[in-house]
Amino acid sequence: MNLAGTAKKPNPVINFFNNDRNFRFVFIGSLLFASLNIIRFYFYVICGLSMIWGAWLFVSKMIYSRRVLRLRNRRLIYLFLCSCFLSCFLHFQTNLAVNVYYVCWMGVCFFLFYGIHTGRSKNSCKKEVLTLFEFINFITTVMMIAGLVLLVLFPKGFDIDGDSFAIHENRFVGILFNANVTAFYAIMAFICCNIMWAIRHSSRQLTLKFKIYYIVCMLINIISVFLSDSNDSLLMFIVYFCFIAFYIIFKGYKRSIIGFIFRLMALMLACVVIAAALLSARTLLQTGVSQLLSMSEPDVQISTGVTASPDGEVVIRPDNEQKTTFAHQNKNIDSGRFVIWKQSLGLFTEFPIMGIGKANIVDYGEKYLGGLKYTDFHNGLMTIIISYGLVGFFLFMVLAITVAKAMLKALFRYCKEVKTDGRVLMLIIAFCAAYCVYSMFEVALLVDISYRVVIFWLVIGLGMSYVSSYEHSALLAHDNISDRSRSIYSTARRSAKANSCNHSFRSLL
Repeated sequence: MNLAGTAKKPNPVINFFNNDRNFRFVFIGSLLFASLNIIRFYFYVICGLSMIWGAWLFVSKMIYSRRVLRLRNRRLIYLFLCSCFLSCFLHFQTNLAVNVYYVCWMGVCFFLFYGIHTGRSKNSCKKEVLTLFEFINFITTVMMIAGLVLLVLFPKGFDIDGDSFAIHENRFVGILFNANVTAFYAIMAFICCNIMWAIRHSSRQLTLKFKIYYIVCMLINIISVFLSDSNDSLLMFIVYFCFIAFYIIFKGYKRSIIGFIFRLMALMLACVVIAAALLSARTLLQTGVSQLLSMSEPDVQISTGVTASPDGEVVIRPDNEQKTTFAHQNKNIDSGRFVIWKQSLGLFTEFPIMGIGKANIVDYGEKYLGGLKYTDFHNGLMTIIISYGLVGFFLFMVLAITVAKAMLKALFRYCKEVKTDGRVLMLIIAFCAAYCVYSMFEVALLVDISYRVVIFWLVIGLGMSYVSSYEHSALLAHDNISDRSRSIYSTARRSAKANSCNHSFRSLL
């Protein structure tokens, strides 16, 4: 009897949904398209179905396959998530289901995106991320090209059912609903090009075709960032390049006070030059594009004169001068964030220990802040400390510092390995540092359900795969050296013992 013929064939549908790589690809792609004006209404449906899929993968891949035991800093993650659940149940009378949903979302970020490093090897993780980054870069660049084409065709922009296209409030939005989101998409595509360049260069796959393709994509996305006039994203750009300068200056540092002072001065000068260059480039590009649009349609008028009242409110006054500009209508550089942060401290003082839960920010704001309706505070850390209190904030900061310490230690300790890998780890840490600064002015750090948060934790997971690989290689090398040392010592001892016996035998003769 042929038992092999009676075996059941694997179901391709079950195999597809049982693969965490497919989950990451589909989920990131869904969030990427969810920011489009025409389909963002289905955002919650997509997230709900993806969360069910993620729960299945958590049980089948992380628990049943015991991959969770390879998750770095898992105890800190468990403690943080437990404290978040406790915060939810302390306020069970208000939005309990939604608060639990937010905590489950954080679990997806930790276990299925940050947990990408629990896979088989660094190379498999690298191949998956390379494919995903190729997809993100291509889709984002196409979005930016479509938006720029609309800007040329409709310099004033246009609205469909209340959604703005091409330009809104003097800022380039393209086909996305928000200028800040457009800017982040473009920056992420630029960084994807950097990381893919480094990965392909280390694998000797960086052909002339790929170089031209990446350069064109980076130029298109840089133009989109500058025209969006997003100060948060420009700051992220500045920090990204400043960290690269920091690595270049300090990578060969040896403990010397004079050398440290010299390198620190060089770093400060480099940061000033980078910031000035990017600010100047943005101003020049905005001015040049404005003049080109004005020449193509002389009677176009995109901007209006704007003044700011002492309390920060924007007052728009008519301006008869015909001109095109991409400057902010709101001249308040913080866009009202300082006022929001100051007012939000009222919620923290009311519930300082365990917080209120993310879903209760609106309801509790109306109750304790005099009717103010805040959906977020444009600050990732402030959102965490108000949502989950000092306990959750402390555990999250310990986790963040531990991860940052591990990546920085690996970057500067394993210099040869980092150089061989095309300095991918350096670019990953540069992105993480830039994103952390960016999150101080945006909610997107952990609690926000968005494409930005998912990408951040995926990149951290990729970085931890490099860290684990370097540490494992160093441990194997140390064990090999120890084995050789013990072998040499044993051989020498046996030889000495034999010589001693021969000498004793000869003396007896």
